[in-house]
Amino acid sequence: MSHKSDLLEDKNQIKIGILENDEFFLGELKDRISELKNVSEILTWQTGEILLRDPRHKSIDILFLDIMLPGINGIEVVKILSEKNENIKVIMLTNMNSDEMIFNSIKNGALGYLLKSELGQIQSIIDVLLEGGAYITPTIALRVFSSFRKPLDKPKVYLTDREKQILELLVKGKTIPLVSKFLNLSEHTVQGYVKSIYRKLQVHNRSELAMKVQEYSIL
Repeated sequence: MSHKSDLLEDKNQIKIGILENDEFFLGELKDRISELKNVSEILTWQTGEILLRDPRHKSIDILFLDIMLPGINGIEVVKILSEKNENIKVIMLTNMNSDEMIFNSIKNGALGYLLKSELGQIQSIIDVLLEGGAYITPTIALRVFSSFRKPLDKPKVYLTDREKQILELLVKGKTIPLVSKFLNLSEHTVQGYVKSIYRKLQVHNRSELAMKVQEYSIL
């Protein structure tokens, strides 16, 4: 009887993955999840490239996935996982409640969208996903319902031909020194163009830049 009970308990054990580049938040989330009774293992990664190269990710049941990552961002990671038909339930993590990010995450295969400031219901989130459901916090739900009442307006962005040329190289992964060499411009000049591009697109880093270009088909 005891052996049968142990077997049933083993079947209920799950593996959780966390893809998060903020070490402090990663540690906090890992500590919270480790306290749950049905979690047998927690795997962690800090970039999408590392996760996708690591075959262990295929064994996890649920992935908590940060959206704003260096290199491949979270929305791209969930899309790749979905296209590979890997049976991983994904919850997106973010500090931002952008309508565009919410819809692109869900469109690409995520089953939930969670603000990092709202981690109080981790057990409930996991239970809902394992039962075949999806999860969003009340804050995100309000954003989703509000979005149905208004169209998503694409920003009007006016870039010069040179800015478009540099932007295209940036989203392809070229560094400022490489852009400088490719276009035969000084690094200082390229940095000036990059600052102008960031200001016009209202972004702060490469991940946000790539996401904005993809979302609004700027190139």
